[in-house]
Order: sequence, then structure tokens, then C-alpha cells
Amino acid sequence: MSQNHNDGSLKQLWLGIGIALGIYLLGVLLLIASSTLTLPYMLFAGIALIVFPIVSFSMGKKRLGQGALIGLGLNILLFSACAGILIANLGG
Repeated sequence: MSQNHNDGSLKQLWLGIGIALGIYLLGVLLLIASSTLTLPYMLFAGIALIVFPIVSFSMGKKRLGQGALIGLGLNILLFSACAGILIANLGG
């Protein structure tokens, strides 16, 4: 029980996942609003999704960093799926 308090709680894990998925949802909203903002957003999101777990682990927030890494993986899958759908629609 005391180990769970030292490493962080599951609330921090879900917070990390939520922040990472929030970055993805922000991109979807920006894409709907204006397609010219897509490239700057992708650069910002890529940097933010890589820096967020590094900062979390360096601050000693192990669970938050783990959640950020899980969210990063989910973002990679979501970006890949969207790109696959776009490429498949261009083909015919």
C-alpha cells in the first residue's frame, strides 16, 4: 500500500492518458476549423507528446509519465489510422 503512494496513484496514470488524448482531440478540432493549421499543430503535438513523459519522469511523477507514454502510443495508433484512411481514399 505504501509503495502505491510513493509511485503515484492511478489518478495520475489516467491524467497522463487524458492529457495526451486531449492533445489529439485539439488537433481534430483544429483540422475541422482550418486545414492550414495542420502542419504547425503536428509539429507542436509531436514535440509536446515526446517532452511530456520526459518532464513527468524527471519530476518524479512515475505514474503520470507512464500515462503519458500510454497516451503517446494511442496517439501514434490514431494518427496512423487516420493517415491510412486518407491514403486509401486517395487511391480510388
